[in-house]
Amino acid sequence: MGNIISTELLKIKRYSVVKAGLVMMSLSVLMSCFYSIASTNKVWDFQYFIQQVIISNCTLFFPIIITLVAVYIISRETTDDTLKSILTVPISYKKLLIAKFWLLLFLTIVFSIFNALLSICFNAFLGFSGMNIHMMLMSAAQIIVSDILVYISVLPIIIVCAFAEGKSLLGVAVAFIYGYFATMEGSMLNWFPIKAAMILVDPKCGSEYGITYKIPPAAMSIIGVLVVSILLFQMLNRTKKNVYMKSKRKVKVKQTRRKGW
Repeated sequence: MGNIISTELLKIKRYSVVKAGLVMMSLSVLMSCFYSIASTNKVWDFQYFIQQVIISNCTLFFPIIITLVAVYIISRETTDDTLKSILTVPISYKKLLIAKFWLLLFLTIVFSIFNALLSICFNAFLGFSGMNIHMMLMSAAQIIVSDILVYISVLPIIIVCAFAEGKSLLGVAVAFIYGYFATMEGSMLNWFPIKAAMILVDPKCGSEYGITYKIPPAAMSIIGVLVVSILLFQMLNRTKKNVYMKSKRKVKVKQTRRKGW
């Protein structure tokens, strides 16, 4: 498995979608900057600025980014016609997908670090108070953890797209709607996975709207999504294997013995 993951890491330099992901991650910071300039009834500081960046990441940008990157990386094996060469090594499709999921986790951390550094640079430019070494490290940790939790939240969508060929754009659209629901507020959203990601890094994220979120339901929601993802992956992998074996048996043509003398 380690060799497969190392090979997938070497492929990153060929993926233009990774550069597109970095550009899209910068948009969440820019959106927070424009919002801070337009806002006149709120005193902004570094902590509040990072909070807005995390909200933009979780609800509008990162669900789309990580799903788009995922379907691109997974579909490349089919579009480049390299899957038949890989499976003869032999490497099972299951192991190949698991390696790609680890690669996506690595890219999630890379995107998050880039996003955190960009947020710190923009905050220095805007001059919001409260930025120090402790706050910078804590904010970077919040961004990384929240993005990892969002990745776990959209993992079922990524898994379905991995086994359903030709459904990539539909998966990205579903991820967008999925993330957009987290912009709403309400006690029931404590159980909503993407909202749970925001709650776990900032339990007071609903205080502006008079809503108090709780950590235990949010944690249970994320754990539940992770368990569902594992079960869904096992089920779809087994189904794909059964379909492949049936199609292989159908291809075999029964040979008839030619009549001799």
